[in-house]
Amino acid sequence: MGKYDDLVFTIPQEFHQWYGFARPRGFFRGTTMMPKAKLYMDFTAITKPQVMEVPHTHHAVDEYIVLATADFNNFFDGFDAEIDIWLGEDPERLEMHTVTEPSIVRIPPKLYHCPIHFRRVDKPVLFSAMYLDGDWSKITPLVNEEGKEEFKYDGAGIRRCVKDRSNECIYCGECFSKKMKEFEEGGKKEPPPHEEKLKPYIEMAKLPRTGNYDKYVYPYKPSYHDDSNFLNPRTGFRGLEEMEDSRLWYIQDIVSHECSVGELHMHHAVEEYLFFTGSDIAKFFEFDAEIEIMLGDDPDHMETYTITEPTVVRVPAGMWHGPVVFKRIGAPITFMPFYPNGRYGRVVRSPGGAAGYAYKGNDLPE
Repeated sequence: MGKYDDLVFTIPQEFHQWYGFARPRGFFRGTTMMPKAKLYMDFTAITKPQVMEVPHTHHAVDEYIVLATADFNNFFDGFDAEIDIWLGEDPERLEMHTVTEPSIVRIPPKLYHCPIHFRRVDKPVLFSAMYLDGDWSKITPLVNEEGKEEFKYDGAGIRRCVKDRSNECIYCGECFSKKMKEFEEGGKKEPPPHEEKLKPYIEMAKLPRTGNYDKYVYPYKPSYHDDSNFLNPRTGFRGLEEMEDSRLWYIQDIVSHECSVGELHMHHAVEEYLFFTGSDIAKFFEFDAEIEIMLGDDPDHMETYTITEPTVVRVPAGMWHGPVVFKRIGAPITFMPFYPNGRYGRVVRSPGGAAGYAYKGNDLPE
């Protein structure tokens, strides 16, 4: 047993019955899987057209929704879908945004969002909801039998099974899949039943747009480089450099050769999450690599951890870590450092062996 075993989590295979989702899928369910985690996110590959969710909001936490190709080996050219998502401050006056290229959508607190209509899916699509808290929750507006507005609260650990209220929901997808199979069968009819479900939102889309929410939908930009160890171009989302008020910074690298990445460092006040997965989310658990990472409370006392399966490593603020050594690469591996802050920064030992530390970050003056 290592001192930091609780920070290294092997992502389990989640076998489910969700209609139109690749299976098994990977899911990191925050504190239900790792105590003190402040991130909750999934890696879902959508394989069939469908309608997801109803308008809801999050009270105090940012969420980021990634809509991209599931095959990270072909991130920019492999997207072949049309997806509609509704955003707005009033659930009865939402504005529709159509995604036709890999994009990330920021959902700030109190912004209503959904439904999401996967209108056309000709290649598997990544749907990943990144929730910057360890306990996912949502608030959904409803009208009760008396005609009064209510707000339903739902969240991880409190949702009950639809079929048996005595049991906690385990997100098996059975109830959802039944509805979606009806959706698939109904799609052969004229008009399809989902058109009735979407009708109020389609009507909203006909109203004049304010454009106030366009700033929350950001198409990924390719980042070209000359490092042959990584797929070129790479991508990611660089927080405040790319979107005002963003609270997320991350890089997505596809590692194709044995190499060492990064340097020994720590983050003074922000924790970081390091994800290691297969490079095709539709085949999330096809993982053929051996990776080592060092963790420690101080740079002179480090422990080495070996990764051979899809894994997330939580790096608390003040913990020294790195470099990441990709010792063996049998197939391309996705390496994604998630930094829940708008700007990335790190603390390293002073160069030349001198006593003290130095700060490196993208918020320094040029």
